[in-house]
Amino acid sequence: MTSNYTQEEIKNIKEQIPLEKIGDVNNISKCVGWLIDDDYTTGQIISVNGGWVI
Repeated sequence: MTSNYTQEEIKNIKEQIPLEKIGDVNNISKCVGWLIDDDYTTGQIISVNGGWVI
């Protein structure tokens, strides 16, 4: 997803994210795994973004 960005652009993006890192497929898969396992959560919008959008 970030292959079209320069290193400077990636650095600037990371500075905007409170966790100071760009997520990867593992971050998404952990969330999906939790949702599959959970039997009570309904009607939620879950944003896996490290706090970039709050």
